[in-house]
Amino acid sequence: MGAADLRYMQISIAPEAGVHLPGLALLESFTCVEFLSHISTEDGNMRCLIRLEYTDASALDGAYPSLDILRVIEQSQTAALVEALTRGPLPRVFATLEHVWWVSPTYLTKEGFMITIRGTAQALRAARKGISSLLDGRYKMKLGPQSVHNAHFLELLPEKQRAVLDEAIKMGYYDRPRRCTQRAIAEALDIKQATVSEHLQSAESAIIHAFVNDH
Repeated sequence: MGAADLRYMQISIAPEAGVHLPGLALLESFTCVEFLSHISTEDGNMRCLIRLEYTDASALDGAYPSLDILRVIEQSQTAALVEALTRGPLPRVFATLEHVWWVSPTYLTKEGFMITIRGTAQALRAARKGISSLLDGRYKMKLGPQSVHNAHFLELLPEKQRAVLDEAIKMGYYDRPRRCTQRAIAEALDIKQATVSEHLQSAESAIIHAFVNDH
């Protein structure tokens, strides 16, 4: 498979699973840390544009082991756009890899980490291996619509699962933010919501396993 065949993957990490990650301590000062763009890599760390939300603007003057705020580009009473150097072990997994990038939406809130990744199949496998080693497998992974819509993966699915997944994609279930619910998909197909949920879970599982093992 060619290097130009880029795919998407989302990693969600619950607070309890990432409690040992230094980045989680940022929530003591910020209500949301949102990654916007990767500028460069310096000594194994990612230099990024980041949006920070807070209740007290003095948080921008603090010192953080996982984040060096290099300059404040713009700020308001509740948020700021900054250029920063990320120093935690999680961004370092990606700083050491080629052909894989963080993209939006990637953020940290009280609900945990959400990381959206784009890259080649080989690079995403390497990223998943690094994340698994760091988190001991305690995370959830989903493919985004770009990968789910790949015919190679759809061919793996039974007809009923494929029909439900096709409808979900068409109605925007995998968009961010979602544009429909499982109930809406069920009504469109005239089946039970529980059936939609079962088919989507089975389809996602099959696609993820095929994605991880695809060489």
